[in-house]
Amino acid sequence: MKRARKKRDRKKIDYWQSYSDMMAALLLVFILIVFATIQKLQSQQDDLISKQQMIEKQRITIKQLGGDSGYDAQKLQEMEEKVSKIIGVKAEIIEDLRKELKNVDLEIDGQTGAIQFNSEILFDKNKSILKSSGKKELDKFMKGYFKVLLNDKFRDNIAEIIVEGHTDTDGSYNYNLELSQKRALSVSNYCLNSKELDLTAKQKDQLRKIITANGRSYSNPIKRKDGSVDKEKSRRVVFQFRLKDDEMIQQLQEILESE
Repeated sequence: MKRARKKRDRKKIDYWQSYSDMMAALLLVFILIVFATIQKLQSQQDDLISKQQMIEKQRITIKQLGGDSGYDAQKLQEMEEKVSKIIGVKAEIIEDLRKELKNVDLEIDGQTGAIQFNSEILFDKNKSILKSSGKKELDKFMKGYFKVLLNDKFRDNIAEIIVEGHTDTDGSYNYNLELSQKRALSVSNYCLNSKELDLTAKQKDQLRKIITANGRSYSNPIKRKDGSVDKEKSRRVVFQFRLKDDEMIQQLQEILESE
Protein backbone atom coordinates (compact mmCIF):
# COMPACT_ATOMS: atom_id res chain seq x y z
CA MET A 1 0.00 0.00 0.00
CA LYS A 2 2.83 2.37 0.91
CA ARG A 3 4.57 1.45 -2.32
CA ALA A 4 1.43 2.28 -4.36
CA ARG A 5 1.12 5.64 -2.57
CA LYS A 6 4.82 6.44 -3.21
CA LYS A 7 4.39 5.49 -6.83
CA ARG A 8 1.40 7.82 -7.19
CA ASP A 9 3.33 10.62 -5.44
CA ARG A 10 6.26 10.17 -7.81
CA LYS A 11 3.89 10.34 -10.81
CA LYS A 12 2.42 13.61 -9.47
CA ILE A 13 5.91 15.05 -8.97
CA ASP A 14 6.96 13.97 -12.47
CA TYR A 15 3.76 15.47 -13.88
CA TRP A 16 4.28 18.84 -12.21
CA GLN A 17 7.91 18.87 -13.21
CA SER A 18 6.99 18.21 -16.86
CA TYR A 19 4.26 20.84 -16.66
CA SER A 20 6.61 23.44 -15.17
CA ASP A 21 9.27 22.61 -17.76
CA MET A 22 6.72 23.04 -20.54
CA MET A 23 5.55 26.37 -19.07
CA ALA A 24 9.15 27.54 -18.75
CA ALA A 25 9.75 26.61 -22.36
CA LEU A 26 6.59 28.44 -23.45
CA LEU A 27 7.63 31.47 -21.41
CA LEU A 28 11.07 31.42 -23.07
CA VAL A 29 9.45 31.23 -26.52
CA PHE A 30 7.15 34.11 -25.57
CA ILE A 31 10.12 36.20 -24.38
CA LEU A 32 12.00 35.48 -27.62
CA ILE A 33 8.96 36.49 -29.69
CA VAL A 34 8.56 39.72 -27.72
CA PHE A 35 12.28 40.48 -28.07
CA ALA A 36 12.21 39.82 -31.82
CA THR A 37 9.11 42.02 -32.17
CA ILE A 38 10.79 44.86 -30.27
CA GLN A 39 13.90 44.52 -32.44
CA LYS A 40 11.80 44.61 -35.60
CA LEU A 41 9.87 47.67 -34.42
CA GLN A 42 13.13 49.39 -33.52
CA SER A 43 14.57 48.57 -36.95
CA GLN A 44 11.44 49.87 -38.65
CA GLN A 45 11.58 53.03 -36.56
CA ASP A 46 15.26 53.57 -37.41
CA ASP A 47 14.47 53.01 -41.09
CA LEU A 48 11.57 55.48 -40.89
CA ILE A 49 13.77 58.10 -39.22
CA SER A 50 16.43 57.57 -41.89
CA LYS A 51 13.89 58.00 -44.68
CA GLN A 52 12.44 61.09 -43.02
CA GLN A 53 15.93 62.60 -42.77
CA MET A 54 16.61 61.83 -46.42
CA ILE A 55 13.28 63.34 -47.48
CA GLU A 56 13.97 66.44 -45.41
CA LYS A 57 17.41 66.76 -46.98
CA GLN A 58 15.91 66.44 -50.46
CA ARG A 59 13.22 68.97 -49.55
CA ILE A 60 15.90 71.47 -48.49
CA THR A 61 17.79 70.74 -51.70
CA ILE A 62 14.72 71.49 -53.80
CA LYS A 63 14.21 74.80 -51.97
CA GLN A 64 17.87 75.73 -52.48
CA LEU A 65 17.53 74.98 -56.18
CA GLY A 66 14.60 77.36 -56.38
CA GLY A 67 11.85 74.78 -56.13
CA ASP A 68 8.46 75.26 -54.50
CA SER A 69 8.67 75.32 -50.70
CA GLY A 70 5.40 73.38 -50.63
CA TYR A 71 7.37 70.17 -51.07
CA ASP A 72 5.65 66.88 -51.72
CA ALA A 73 6.71 63.44 -52.87
CA GLN A 74 5.46 63.99 -56.40
CA LYS A 75 7.68 67.04 -56.90
CA LEU A 76 10.66 65.14 -55.57
CA GLN A 77 9.99 62.29 -57.96
CA GLU A 78 9.64 64.72 -60.86
CA MET A 79 12.99 66.30 -60.00
CA GLU A 80 14.69 62.92 -59.70
CA GLU A 81 13.30 61.91 -63.09
CA LYS A 82 14.53 65.18 -64.61
CA VAL A 83 18.01 64.72 -63.18
CA SER A 84 18.15 61.12 -64.46
CA LYS A 85 17.04 62.28 -67.90
CA ILE A 86 19.73 64.98 -68.06
CA ILE A 87 22.44 62.53 -67.00
CA GLY A 88 21.15 60.04 -69.57
CA VAL A 89 21.25 62.62 -72.38
CA LYS A 90 24.86 63.55 -71.59
CA ALA A 91 25.90 59.90 -71.51
CA GLU A 92 24.16 59.31 -74.85
CA ILE A 93 25.91 62.31 -76.44
CA ILE A 94 29.31 61.11 -75.21
CA GLU A 95 28.65 57.63 -76.59
CA ASP A 96 27.61 59.04 -79.99
CA LEU A 97 30.74 61.22 -80.05
CA ARG A 98 32.89 58.16 -79.39
CA LYS A 99 31.30 56.35 -82.33
CA GLU A 100 31.52 59.34 -84.68
CA LEU A 101 35.13 60.17 -83.76
CA LYS A 102 36.46 56.61 -83.50
CA ASN A 103 38.97 57.26 -86.31
CA VAL A 104 40.22 60.49 -84.75
CA ASP A 105 43.12 60.17 -82.30
CA LEU A 106 41.51 62.16 -79.49
CA GLU A 107 40.43 61.19 -75.99
CA ILE A 108 36.89 61.97 -74.84
CA ASP A 109 36.34 62.53 -71.11
CA GLY A 110 33.76 59.94 -70.08
CA GLN A 111 32.21 62.21 -67.43
CA THR A 112 32.11 65.62 -69.12
CA GLY A 113 32.54 64.88 -72.82
CA ALA A 114 35.48 67.30 -72.99
CA ILE A 115 37.99 66.80 -75.84
CA GLN A 116 41.40 68.45 -75.90
CA PHE A 117 44.07 69.26 -78.46
CA ASN A 118 47.73 69.74 -77.62
CA SER A 119 48.58 73.35 -78.50
CA GLU A 120 51.77 72.29 -80.34
CA ILE A 121 49.55 70.59 -82.93
CA LEU A 122 47.58 73.78 -83.57
CA PHE A 123 50.01 76.66 -82.98
CA ASP A 124 53.66 77.63 -83.07
CA LYS A 125 55.20 78.65 -79.76
CA ASN A 126 53.71 81.88 -78.36
CA LYS A 127 51.55 82.28 -81.50
CA SER A 128 47.80 82.33 -81.94
CA ILE A 129 47.54 81.82 -85.70
CA LEU A 130 46.54 78.29 -86.66
CA LYS A 131 49.15 76.20 -88.47
CA SER A 132 48.13 74.40 -91.65
CA SER A 133 48.71 71.09 -89.87
CA GLY A 134 46.46 72.31 -87.06
CA LYS A 135 43.69 73.14 -89.52
CA LYS A 136 43.87 69.61 -90.93
CA GLU A 137 43.52 68.15 -87.43
CA LEU A 138 40.52 70.37 -86.73
CA ASP A 139 38.94 69.43 -90.06
CA LYS A 140 39.05 65.73 -89.16
CA PHE A 141 37.51 66.45 -85.76
CA MET A 142 34.91 69.19 -86.41
CA LYS A 143 32.76 67.42 -88.95
CA GLY A 144 31.88 64.54 -86.63
CA TYR A 145 31.78 66.67 -83.46
CA PHE A 146 29.25 69.19 -84.71
CA LYS A 147 27.32 66.51 -86.55
CA VAL A 148 26.51 64.90 -83.19
CA LEU A 149 25.87 68.05 -81.14
CA LEU A 150 23.76 69.85 -83.74
CA ASN A 151 21.61 67.01 -85.03
CA ASP A 152 17.89 66.83 -84.34
CA LYS A 153 18.43 64.26 -81.59
CA PHE A 154 20.37 66.58 -79.25
CA ARG A 155 20.10 70.09 -80.68
CA ASP A 156 17.45 71.28 -78.21
CA ASN A 157 19.53 70.06 -75.24
CA ILE A 158 22.72 71.97 -76.08
CA ALA A 159 23.06 75.35 -74.36
CA GLU A 160 26.68 76.12 -75.25
CA ILE A 161 29.73 74.78 -77.06
CA ILE A 162 32.85 76.13 -75.35
CA VAL A 163 36.33 76.43 -76.82
CA GLU A 164 38.87 76.97 -74.02
CA GLY A 165 42.49 78.00 -74.38
CA HIS A 166 44.99 76.94 -71.66
CA THR A 167 48.70 77.73 -71.26
CA ASP A 168 51.58 76.54 -69.13
CA THR A 169 52.90 78.51 -66.15
CA ASP A 170 55.79 80.24 -67.96
CA GLY A 171 55.43 84.02 -68.14
CA SER A 172 52.91 86.32 -66.46
CA TYR A 173 49.27 85.44 -65.91
CA ASN A 174 48.09 88.41 -68.00
CA TYR A 175 50.32 87.52 -70.95
CA ASN A 176 49.07 83.94 -70.90
CA LEU A 177 45.48 85.11 -70.49
CA GLU A 178 45.73 87.12 -73.70
CA LEU A 179 47.48 84.29 -75.53
CA SER A 180 44.95 81.68 -74.42
CA GLN A 181 42.04 83.94 -75.38
CA LYS A 182 43.48 84.62 -78.85
CA ARG A 183 44.02 80.90 -79.42
CA ALA A 184 40.49 80.03 -78.36
CA LEU A 185 39.16 82.74 -80.72
CA SER A 186 41.28 81.45 -83.61
CA VAL A 187 39.90 77.94 -83.18
CA SER A 188 36.27 79.04 -82.77
CA ASN A 189 36.50 81.36 -85.80
CA TYR A 190 37.93 78.53 -87.88
CA CYS A 191 35.05 76.31 -86.79
CA LEU A 192 32.51 78.92 -87.84
CA ASN A 193 34.09 79.62 -91.23
CA SER A 194 35.38 76.21 -92.26
CA LYS A 195 34.11 74.91 -95.58
CA GLU A 196 34.66 71.36 -94.34
CA LEU A 197 31.59 71.45 -92.10
CA ASP A 198 28.62 69.59 -93.52
CA LEU A 199 25.92 71.60 -91.73
CA THR A 200 22.53 72.94 -92.80
CA ALA A 201 21.84 76.68 -92.71
CA LYS A 202 19.81 76.14 -89.55
CA GLN A 203 22.66 74.26 -87.86
CA LYS A 204 25.19 76.93 -88.83
CA ASP A 205 22.93 79.60 -87.39
CA GLN A 206 22.61 77.69 -84.13
CA LEU A 207 26.38 77.16 -83.97
CA ARG A 208 26.96 80.91 -84.25
CA LYS A 209 24.60 81.44 -81.31
CA ILE A 210 26.03 78.86 -78.93
CA ILE A 211 29.79 78.68 -79.56
CA THR A 212 31.98 80.69 -77.17
CA ALA A 213 35.74 81.21 -76.78
CA ASN A 214 37.35 81.47 -73.35
CA GLY A 215 40.96 82.09 -72.37
CA ARG A 216 41.96 80.50 -69.06
CA SER A 217 45.67 81.45 -68.91
CA TYR A 218 47.35 78.95 -66.53
CA SER A 219 44.44 78.85 -64.05
CA ASN A 220 43.93 75.12 -64.59
CA PRO A 221 47.31 73.46 -65.27
CA ILE A 222 47.67 69.70 -65.64
CA LYS A 223 49.85 68.18 -62.93
CA ARG A 224 51.88 65.02 -62.66
CA LYS A 225 51.47 62.51 -59.86
CA ASP A 226 54.20 64.21 -57.85
CA GLY A 227 52.31 67.55 -57.98
CA SER A 228 54.58 69.28 -60.49
CA VAL A 229 53.08 71.03 -63.52
CA ASP A 230 53.20 69.13 -66.81
CA LYS A 231 53.83 72.13 -69.06
CA GLU A 232 53.43 70.27 -72.34
CA LYS A 233 50.01 68.85 -71.44
CA SER A 234 48.93 72.13 -69.85
CA ARG A 235 49.27 73.90 -73.20
CA ARG A 236 46.01 72.83 -74.78
CA VAL A 237 42.71 73.81 -76.41
CA VAL A 238 39.62 72.11 -75.02
CA PHE A 239 36.22 71.58 -76.64
CA GLN A 240 33.32 70.98 -74.28
CA PHE A 241 29.57 71.32 -74.34
CA ARG A 242 27.06 72.41 -71.73
CA LEU A 243 23.48 71.19 -71.52
CA LYS A 244 20.67 73.61 -70.78
CA ASP A 245 20.08 72.08 -67.34
CA ASP A 246 23.72 71.47 -66.37
CA GLU A 247 23.57 74.29 -63.81
CA MET A 248 20.86 72.51 -61.88
CA ILE A 249 22.88 69.27 -61.82
CA GLN A 250 25.96 71.15 -60.62
CA GLN A 251 24.03 72.93 -57.87
CA LEU A 252 22.45 69.67 -56.77
CA GLN A 253 25.86 67.99 -56.55
CA GLU A 254 27.38 70.91 -54.61
CA ILE A 255 24.48 71.02 -52.14
CA LEU A 256 24.54 67.28 -51.48
CA GLU A 257 28.34 67.31 -51.02
CA SER A 258 28.09 70.17 -48.52
CA GLU A 259 25.45 68.45 -46.37
